[in-house]
Amino acid sequence: MIKIIRGGYLIDGTGLKPQDDAVVVIENGKIKAAGSAKDVTLPKEHAHVLEINASDKTIMPGLVDGHVHLALGSLNDPIWNEIKKVPELIFSYAAGNAQKALAKGITTMQDCGGIDLTTLWLREAIRKKFLVGPKLVVAGAPITTTSGHLYFVGIRADNADELRKSIRWLVENGVDFIKIMATGGSMTPISNRRRAQYSISELTIAVEEAHRLKKRVVAHLNGTEGIKNAVKAGVDVLVHCNWLGEDEGIEYDESIARLAASKGLYLDVGPIAGVTKPQVNYARKGSELKESSRWDLALLMKSQGVKVYLSSDGIGNDASRFVTDLKSFVESGNIEPLEAITMATKIPAEAMGLANKIGTIEPGKDADIIIVDGNPVEDIAALERVDMVLLNGEIVAVKGRIHVNAPMRK
Repeated sequence: MIKIIRGGYLIDGTGLKPQDDAVVVIENGKIKAAGSAKDVTLPKEHAHVLEINASDKTIMPGLVDGHVHLALGSLNDPIWNEIKKVPELIFSYAAGNAQKALAKGITTMQDCGGIDLTTLWLREAIRKKFLVGPKLVVAGAPITTTSGHLYFVGIRADNADELRKSIRWLVENGVDFIKIMATGGSMTPISNRRRAQYSISELTIAVEEAHRLKKRVVAHLNGTEGIKNAVKAGVDVLVHCNWLGEDEGIEYDESIARLAASKGLYLDVGPIAGVTKPQVNYARKGSELKESSRWDLALLMKSQGVKVYLSSDGIGNDASRFVTDLKSFVESGNIEPLEAITMATKIPAEAMGLANKIGTIEPGKDADIIIVDGNPVEDIAALERVDMVLLNGEIVAVKGRIHVNAPMRK
């Protein structure tokens, strides 16, 4: 079936200004044409054409949340601690979290670590159309050290040989990428956020092994020591980058940021919730900056050539919060709406290696599209008013509810 969406505006995700009087043509789950009505050639009369009227709405790419944890919870969450013991329950928990996100217009999610292989099972259930859900790019369990960040769900690897074996086991079981905890993290109090969990040589071996097996490496990074090691080792995506000094304060290293840029690395600056207020005071030689937040540091890295995208880092029940986070982020004055949308669609798709399939509305790409009430460039709150969600050209959610007629496995 051919679908023709007629909208008031088109935001294609490339960063260009919205086009008025928009038309998108979908055929066999792919975008065939998109643009202003005067520039789009409509298909000739066809027996199976569905027209969707969105004349007062905006057509845009489905959001791409590059950092979630669908099957994760905190150590002090009694509900999660109970259900994590039962594979069927933790699977249902993850599935429910994914479906809530899809209904809000998040059509692709990159899961950066959870219990065992739960997210792989969920990814396959969605692919086989046993249930409706967003496209999932998954790491399975994260790799960490004994007493390291997320040790309570991670695969423990304390040396180079264990890193190799862990990566091989994950790839053997079908992960899409490798998530490695290169420093401690705040969610794991016994770990040390400021110090590296792996040396440069260990991370280099991990990256070489993952790349040999054609998998990207995404590294959790809070401390400067770990950031330096990860950049020199050549991981593909740097996560957080708080630039915490080994003992106290901030230790930003411009040379490392420029090295990251020269290697084409991406920065996942999530979570974007709660980064508007300065977190630390610091003075850096050669800089006039006196206080900063993680977002300020991300902008500094961006100015030096690092490619940056936004994410929620949503955990469990909060894994669907990306839309609300984006709205608040723009309203706080941190970023212009159009740039925020590009950093939540096109750029994370590139970082995932999926730029040829998702992230923008362009001919040949998957028809992962949302229709929102209003124009988010003028009113970012329009992102929360999702009228319809299409995944591979199929209507999968209407007005915030999973569509009951979404295609199931034949």
